[in-house]
Amino acid sequence: MVMSIIHQIVEQKQSVILDHLFELLRIPTISSEPKNIGNLEQAAQWLVEYCQKIGLETQLFITSGAPVVLAEYCPYPDKPILLIYGHYDVQPIDPLDDWLTSPFSPTINDDLIYARGASDDKGQIFSVLAAIDIILNQNKSLPCNVKIVIEGEEEIGSVHFEKLLKTHLDLFRSDSLLVMDTMQYSRGIPALTYGLRGLVYFQITCCSAAHDLHSGQFGGELAPNPCFSLIKILSEFKNDRGQVTIPGFYQNVREPETWEREEMSKLPFHKETLKGELNIKDIQHEIYYSPFESMTVRPTFDICGIWGGYLGSGSKTIIPARCQAKFSFRLVPDQTPEEVISLLEDHLKTIVPQYIDYKIDVLSTFEPLLSDPRQPIFSALSSAIEKNFNRSPVLIRSGLSVGAVNLFKKIFQINSICMTGWGNPSDKVHSPNEHLSITDFFRGIHSIIDFLFEYQDPSGV
Repeated sequence: MVMSIIHQIVEQKQSVILDHLFELLRIPTISSEPKNIGNLEQAAQWLVEYCQKIGLETQLFITSGAPVVLAEYCPYPDKPILLIYGHYDVQPIDPLDDWLTSPFSPTINDDLIYARGASDDKGQIFSVLAAIDIILNQNKSLPCNVKIVIEGEEEIGSVHFEKLLKTHLDLFRSDSLLVMDTMQYSRGIPALTYGLRGLVYFQITCCSAAHDLHSGQFGGELAPNPCFSLIKILSEFKNDRGQVTIPGFYQNVREPETWEREEMSKLPFHKETLKGELNIKDIQHEIYYSPFESMTVRPTFDICGIWGGYLGSGSKTIIPARCQAKFSFRLVPDQTPEEVISLLEDHLKTIVPQYIDYKIDVLSTFEPLLSDPRQPIFSALSSAIEKNFNRSPVLIRSGLSVGAVNLFKKIFQINSICMTGWGNPSDKVHSPNEHLSITDFFRGIHSIIDFLFEYQDPSGV
C-alpha cells in the first residue's frame, strides 16, 4: 500500500466527501430545544448508516435524551485502542436575521462552508470518518484499533453521557483519547490542545414586589427596583482590571508553568487583526497577563444574559417585579466548581440588599482539565499535521470547556488526551454565519490519515 495513493484519492473524491458532509449539516440538530429530538435521532441514524457503509462495526445507544453513536474497528488484541470523540448536536441559530445564508442549507462562498455545525462540530468529526472511509476502501484495513464516539448533547453539557459511559465501561474503554472539538490557534497555525478550563454556570433571580408596579405611582425610591439591584450585584463580581472580586476566588488558582508562559509569549498575537475579526473597539484582558493568557489559562467571570420587566415594542411604564441574569465563571486548575459555588453564595449574602429577595441556581458545572503533552499521541499527531499544514502545530491550553472529556478522564483515568480541530477562532462558532475553511477541512482529512498510520502505544512501548 502506497500512502501517496490514499492521499490522491482524497483529492479525487473532494466533491463526494463534501456532499456527504452537507447531508449531515442539513439536519437541524439543536440539542437545547426539546422539539428537535426527532432531528437528533435522524442525525444519529444517518451516522450509524454511514459508519456501517464504510466498514465500521456500529452501535446506536438510546439515552433519556439524544442517541449516542459508537463505531469501531478493533481487530488487534495486542495493540492499544484509540478513541476519537466528537458531537453531532449544534448551538441554536438565533438571531436568525443576522445569517447571510440559511443556517441548515450549507453554502460555499470562496473557500468557506457556511452552516450551523460546519466548524462545531460536524465538520471536525466528519473529517475523521472521511479519512477512515478512504483508508478502508483502499487498504481494506486500518493500521490501529479505533473507536469513534459521537454524541448529541455536548452543547447542553453531555447530560446523559456519564450514565451511558458507566453502564458500558468495557465498550468505551481505551488507551488514548483524541477529541475533535477544538481548533487551530489561528488561520494557518494548527494547534494541539492539552488543557481546558472548567465552568460554573449560574442563573440568578432578583424579586421585589409581588407584581409589576406603576412607575409613575411607585417610582423613584419608594418601591425597590430589582433591575437596579441585579445590575449592582453583577458589577461587584469584577473590577476594571479584569479581576474577579469575590473573596477567595483566586486562592486555589494554579499559575501556568514557566515553560507554558514562554511558549505562549512566542505565539503571534495581532491585536488589530483580532479587533477587526470580532468587530470590537478594543481587546480587554486581565492585568499582569497577556490577552492569550487571559483567554486560556486564567479564570474569568462573564454575564451571558440579563432580562427583566417589559421587553416588547413601545413603552410600558413599570417597575419590574423581578429581574434575572445568567452568568458563568471559567475555572482553571486547581479550582473546583464546588469551591466557587460556595464562595459565590457566601459573597451574595453580604452584597444583596435586604429589601431584595433572590434565588441562585446552578445550571451546569465542569472541572478544569490538564493532560500530559509528552504522551506519544501528541508527537504522532504533530508529525501528521506538520506534513499537511506545512508547519508543526503549537501546544496550547484552551479557554473552552468540553464536559465529555472530563468524563472520560474521570471514569477511565486516561492520561493520554489530545484535542485538536481544523476550525479557526474567526469561524463564528456559536454565532450567526458559522463557517469552516474547505482547504483546512481537507488538510485535516489528510492529517488524520497520516496520524492513524503513525499512532503509537501511549505507553511508549
